[in-house]
Amino acid sequence: MTTQRFARQVTQRGSALLVAVVLLLLAGIMTLFALNVGVFENRSTGNDIRAKMVNEVAEAGLSQGFEYLMRQQAALMEDSTLWRRCGAAEVAYPCGAVSAATYDHDADVTTAPITRRETMWRLVDSGHTDPNFDDAMVPAMLQLPNTIQKVGAGAETANGGFSVAYGVAPVVCFVATRKTGELNTAPIRCSTDISTASNRRIATFVSVAQVLGESSRTTLTQTVGRFALVDAPAAKPPVIASGSVDVTGGLQIVTNPNSGGPGVPVSVWTRKDVSKTGTPNTCYADEFFRFGAKNNAPPTFGGTVVKTIICDTCQCNGDKSLSYDKSGNVQDEGIDILDVEGDSSSNGTGINYNVRSDALSYPTCEFPPDLFGHVFGVQAWLDNDHDCFAETKVMGTFTNPNTGAEVLMGADEAFLFSYAETVINPTAATVALNALTSEQQAITAYPSTALSGLVWCQSNCDVGSNTVVGSVDNPVVLVIDGSARIQGKVFGLVFIRSTTGGTLTPAAGYTMTSGEVAAGGNAVLDMNAGATVYGAMVVQGKVDKANGTAAIIYDEVVLGAIGKNPKNNRYATLPGAWNDNASY
Repeated sequence: MTTQRFARQVTQRGSALLVAVVLLLLAGIMTLFALNVGVFENRSTGNDIRAKMVNEVAEAGLSQGFEYLMRQQAALMEDSTLWRRCGAAEVAYPCGAVSAATYDHDADVTTAPITRRETMWRLVDSGHTDPNFDDAMVPAMLQLPNTIQKVGAGAETANGGFSVAYGVAPVVCFVATRKTGELNTAPIRCSTDISTASNRRIATFVSVAQVLGESSRTTLTQTVGRFALVDAPAAKPPVIASGSVDVTGGLQIVTNPNSGGPGVPVSVWTRKDVSKTGTPNTCYADEFFRFGAKNNAPPTFGGTVVKTIICDTCQCNGDKSLSYDKSGNVQDEGIDILDVEGDSSSNGTGINYNVRSDALSYPTCEFPPDLFGHVFGVQAWLDNDHDCFAETKVMGTFTNPNTGAEVLMGADEAFLFSYAETVINPTAATVALNALTSEQQAITAYPSTALSGLVWCQSNCDVGSNTVVGSVDNPVVLVIDGSARIQGKVFGLVFIRSTTGGTLTPAAGYTMTSGEVAAGGNAVLDMNAGATVYGAMVVQGKVDKANGTAAIIYDEVVLGAIGKNPKNNRYATLPGAWNDNASY
């Protein structure tokens, strides 16, 4: 009995041991499974962290690429030798990040449907080197300074963080110049010839980032547009007027030698007639400065950052003039005067023929129907009766920055309220609107050499004798409402704006009267002795009197500085233009 009891106890103890062993095995297996799940979760978390990290690095590359190309090194986009067009079937970095969809181009070289990709441009060779990327990719990348080398915890130490590398390549659309009379609502075209493009740029930045030594890598793209407040200022003739131009006395005009194309000078461009009395002259800059210095005051250099020739007392010599080398009422217009001789019945006669800008010429309007749109790229007037002159105000919406309220006003006024650096002598309507920012009211002295960028003068805008507006280094884009008399000196572009009887267009809109249409608008410019403009003049109306020893001197340096001034450029990301569809 004792033996049997002992055997049963041994059996029970053996079973318990087996059960214990099995339980231990199951616990071990479960522990291994738990460890495996933990390792998997750690790996997943690590992968997620690396993915987010490399995305953030690529985002940083997009921001740095934009800042470098469009703000710090904008001159790169003006040198045609640095760029080549993408091929229609080119899928390599960075061109492949641009859509290959076809569209009706209707641009400068073809009207056949072509791909969006083949209208874009990439860098030929930036000189960039980076052993972390394929040799075929690196030449298209920007030579970015001070790139990020490490990210993550401990990145500030020698052995901490993750080592990263990234490169950013731009694909640029050099926006084609609008055709004369073309609506700004028409689709944007990318020029296939950089030399004929406008000063607007749309750049798609393709950023590739990776964590070194890992498989983490991503490609992000973002499209950013740059638009200048003034469209191609250096291409403007010294005088543009939608009404008649009366040049009298000793007015001197230095022509833009290439305004009509390479080697084609334009001094005055108007849809009306230029009348002349006295001894005004137009000539090239060389004749003006070389042979015309008076009163023992030879030309000097002006400017610090940029240099240009200054000579307020120089004149064109009659025998070296392009136009008006004879005194009296003899017109003697040369190749540089683009106007209308008398009436449209003489269309097609004279040295330059007539500017075709009437109902018989529509839609081939040789003079822009909307001068505000021609200069600022924002359509402000509509030509509803198809006579090549826009007489009906376009209405726009402006969001008051002080109240948040949306205000209906003229499109030109909404543009000026939005982008003017300074507003001079605001009218009662502007004061009542309470729409000016503190920055727009910061500088009130007028005239002043301290003024630069886009300046909107609403009232009392005359430039008196011995006063100066702007400077060579920081020229002004001076918009004057209604009328002005200039007797002092201005560096930059002066735009005399046709108004509607007040600063703000009535909410019901406005259509010019027959008298205003005949005059080309209600703006009026007077210039008197001693007045000097280095740059260009645009008048939505008539040049009523420009006499004495006044001078309008086309100055490519001054007008070019307008486009280079950051105050005169605006940037915006295109909605829906960020994506991670490409992979390089």
